[in-house]
Amino acid sequence: MSRYHCIVAAALIGCGTPGSERDTVGSSVSLTSIGDPTAGGDSSGGSEAGSGDAAGESSVGNTKYDVGIGGFCDSRAAGIYCSDNVAMECGDAGDLVDSVDCDPDLCIEGTGCVVCLAGQFHCQGAKVMSCNAAANPPAWQLVEVCDPGAGEGCDQGSGMCEVLQPLGTQNPTGQYFQFADFHTGSSAFMGGYDVDSYDDKIYVLGLNNQIDVYQVVLLDTDGDGKLEPNQHPDNPDTAGPIEGRTLTHLMSLPAFGTPSPSSSELQALDDRLFIGGSALTQYMLANGMTSVVTSPPGWAGTFAELGYDDVHGVWYASNEGNRRVFQFDATDGTWGIAFLYPTLAGDHMDGMEVVTDPETNIPYVYVSDMTSDFIGQYRLDPTAGWVQENLFSYAGTSGSLVEGMGFGALHHFWATGGDSLYEVGGGDLSEYTDPPG
Repeated sequence: MSRYHCIVAAALIGCGTPGSERDTVGSSVSLTSIGDPTAGGDSSGGSEAGSGDAAGESSVGNTKYDVGIGGFCDSRAAGIYCSDNVAMECGDAGDLVDSVDCDPDLCIEGTGCVVCLAGQFHCQGAKVMSCNAAANPPAWQLVEVCDPGAGEGCDQGSGMCEVLQPLGTQNPTGQYFQFADFHTGSSAFMGGYDVDSYDDKIYVLGLNNQIDVYQVVLLDTDGDGKLEPNQHPDNPDTAGPIEGRTLTHLMSLPAFGTPSPSSSELQALDDRLFIGGSALTQYMLANGMTSVVTSPPGWAGTFAELGYDDVHGVWYASNEGNRRVFQFDATDGTWGIAFLYPTLAGDHMDGMEVVTDPETNIPYVYVSDMTSDFIGQYRLDPTAGWVQENLFSYAGTSGSLVEGMGFGALHHFWATGGDSLYEVGGGDLSEYTDPPG
């Protein structure tokens, strides 16, 4: 469904707005591009903040700042240099003229930030793209368009369209835990399916298609003066009793979009919600205005699950009928198949989330079957294409239903099962979801 929501640091580099896409056919990618979240096609837009031309100033997106390396340009000729993927321009007087963080793109000595290198391929929805390194600046250009209806997808490693096969193994590489389980009748949870979270708020598609808004609060129930969301008796990294949580129902929002319980996942931001179904629909929290972002193609069915890569500005979706993840190409409003994953102990796929690692700024796609036994973690490698990074197993009572999965509050995943709302995470998962420190 969603991603790391930029909760911890408001200036996390690369946080985009759903509806935009950074990669544009035949052009370079502007780090300052913030698209119209209501648009289904290509959008460029302007900088979200000022350029910050003075030392110490910063701006979201095309971040410019004093890199803190005193005298970096003292012994260097005028030109552009790279340090930790930051492009730094030295002037004739040995001064630092400018500095730009190139993430998620590349820094090249003498050139600065570029989107690609010679010989690289890239998957953009159903399209296979290759790097035109001769362009100034280098840019992606179209190679071929795959046929998702025939099961084809872009293979980034080979730079060709292939009939995609399930990717990864069924061998766990890590574990996670359950921390809370709120049931109807014994908590504030009123029941429902499909879920997402932003900050301490949890949004659930209720039984009457309304959106129920809850607040979760972590308690210091062990009395040690610390709030420890990952503390669990079986967690070797943070052993101890599970800290208590309270759940409060705050309000209910009216139904919008094309809701269908258990197959219309939610995406939450600070000022808006998105819902899947037979369309991807946006709802503005301030005024209740709605708009359709895009609709699924015939081969995809409905958008039962949603995810958004806020580093590259790309929507992902999936359908319960097949264990496959779709990728949106905002330049022309089309969808392609990103990857397939193997059976993970459930009858069908019923959970997906995109979470950006707050330490590395790498976005990961997480997938789950309709039970919480396993969560698969996938990453788009620039060279090899999609890879299964990890398969996390559930350390606890297996078989809890997943009828929607989101991420956010307490840096954990939240799932709904009709009569329950429960929280999982921690363990080895926390290496990729917890903020630094």
